Amino acid sequence: MNVVAGTYVYCVSSAQSFGQGSPTFTTPGIGGHGAVVRIIAEGDLAAVVSDSAAVHYDVSRENLLAHQRVLEEAMAQSDILPVAFGTVAANDDEVREALLRREADHLHANLDYIRGCVELALRALWQPERLFEEIVAEDDEIRALRDGIASYPEAATEFDRIRLGELTEWVINAKSDVEAEAILGELQPIAVDTVLNPIVTEMMILNAAFLVERTRVPEFDVAVQEIGASHAERLSFQYVGPLPPFNFVDASVNWED
Repeated sequence: MNVVAGTYVYCVSSAQSFGQGSPTFTTPGIGGHGAVVRIIAEGDLAAVVSDSAAVHYDVSRENLLAHQRVLEEAMAQSDILPVAFGTVAANDDEVREALLRREADHLHANLDYIRGCVELALRALWQPERLFEEIVAEDDEIRALRDGIASYPEAATEFDRIRLGELTEWVINAKSDVEAEAILGELQPIAVDTVLNPIVTEMMILNAAFLVERTRVPEFDVAVQEIGASHAERLSFQYVGPLPPFNFVDASVNWED
């Protein structure tokens, strides 16, 4: 017999999208094949949940994938507000009271905002060898510094090496800003909204999430493909989606309030 420690919450949606009932989910919930994914409805809102055998879950690949697969199946049926990984209520009543009732206005506003939309994520990165070729070709001072220190011992060119490093960093940042603005200029008109996430590596130009109407996803795909083709030898791209709108909504909940 499975011990139930609480109710695991994956996302919130419109109850009407699920027929006001409990549709059959083929994806098992977090914690193994015994966790059946189901719906808790309250008024015109619904939470996608499963019985949870634990109160806390490790951030492991297995657990994250289990959470993500449920979101993907729910998203195929409806617009959803994803809830943070590892969110566990004491029971179904707490989901109804602390989430679906207490946060109803906030949830309705977020559902209206993302209605008919999905998230698409794009990262753009320099091809390092090509980047430095461009910098040397375009900047006379960098080229002169590079050539000037090539034939001398490192100790004799310390100042020039420091200057070269500083100037190279400045030029990379400036070039990256120009490239990012150009990419955004192509994609933002197709999107409903855009979130710029932090740049996490020196070679990264852009780390963006786009909220895009489902009907315009093919158009957005084509635009990304065209950008990729036009920069094939200069930039590499990581393009992911459709995703739940993680970057555009906040469906977090504090059970203790």
